[in-house]
Amino acid sequence: MNYKEFNIALPIKANNVVLIEGLVQYDTANIVNARLMHGTEPFDFTGYTEVFMEILKPDGTHIQACATGDPEIDNNNNPYTIQIVDPEEGRVTFTLSGQATLLTGTHFGQLTIMGDGEALSTARFNYYVGDTVANDTDPDDVVSSNDYASLRNMIAQNSLIATEELVRVDAETQRELAEDEREARVQEIIDYITEYLQNAVGYVEQTADYMEAAERFAELAQNPSAEIMASLISELNLASEEYVDTSIENAAADHDGGTYATVNKLMQFRRGLDADIPELEEGEPGWSTDAETLYVGGANGPVPINGTFVASLTEPERHDILWIDLSAGASIKYYDGSAWQPTATATFS
Repeated sequence: MNYKEFNIALPIKANNVVLIEGLVQYDTANIVNARLMHGTEPFDFTGYTEVFMEILKPDGTHIQACATGDPEIDNNNNPYTIQIVDPEEGRVTFTLSGQATLLTGTHFGQLTIMGDGEALSTARFNYYVGDTVANDTDPDDVVSSNDYASLRNMIAQNSLIATEELVRVDAETQRELAEDEREARVQEIIDYITEYLQNAVGYVEQTADYMEAAERFAELAQNPSAEIMASLISELNLASEEYVDTSIENAAADHDGGTYATVNKLMQFRRGLDADIPELEEGEPGWSTDAETLYVGGANGPVPINGTFVASLTEPERHDILWIDLSAGASIKYYDGSAWQPTATATFS
């Protein structure tokens, strides 16, 4: 087949009208070589991935086609064979056949390039289709119609892409939800194990305490010890106020110290050095081991029961007794608050 080629220059930023003449009705061998121009220079549309063509036919119906870079769309659904020849030189080619030459009269066309979120339209190109001289085609068998095959395929392809993206997003969402659920389950297991281990540690420590108490019971049974007994009484809370008061009340009621021969009934007072005598409770006895003085707690402090005087060569530490000064002829002295003073008389009852 001998193709007729038409070379046109289409301004990319102007509204000029480019005319194409010489097309014949039903002719399918028309190749248009378009060069996109910017002023006097070719327009470099590198990066623009799609070329869209739209033609308005004389009867108002439309032709739309697109070169997308997708081989399936471009090979199977591009009847006008739009091709990007050299984007750097601004070269695009397409054929005018089929619905493009079905009707006689003036057709109005335009190219649009798209990419990177931008769309640029060329100046309009017009072409006139004249009557054919020899025609084997019955006009009644050919009907002018809108040609949206490529556009519909693009929409379907984009819809498929969108559907696949939705499926991918849904799968990703499900994966993230499953991961969150797994992490929550793992955390739940970790918390459970942590609590179990803490309880286990508590049980082990409690068991150790029981074992230690059992060992001390066994030791106490074999070798009684006041220290071990006191520790056990404290740990087992046997020293509660109610228990001790009741026990002491029952054990100390009508206490009998027994005779001198009854050595297993021993009663001892609190005792210590005379200088360390504490504040005794009222009626509480206490014994000075160095001064050999018996005290009983009174309202104003400990009251000596014996030892109201001391005979010595040096003055005594206590000031609440009489001093028989052996260094001064056994004179009787009393302490006036600042010094020992002799007295000529002494009254004893």
